Amino acid sequence: MRKLVRQIKRELKTAKHCAIYEQELSRVWPDEVKQRETQIAQFAQDHGLRLRFYRDGLCAIFTKEPPMPSEE
Repeated sequence: MRKLVRQIKRELKTAKHCAIYEQELSRVWPDEVKQRETQIAQFAQDHGLRLRFYRDGLCAIFTKEPPMPSEE
């Protein structure tokens, strides 16, 4: 999982989004797992990312989590 985080963050340094395709997703989240999209979204949140798009069997697209608005 650390390898996946590094890959996503490395790509987001130069791009607005990072697409991770099914072959890579299935290494961490097997296709049979229930609530797979929820788990992927939680993974993104845990690592300061945002799951922008997910299509089962295709890919997940991640972006940087927007900064929290400052409270005044």
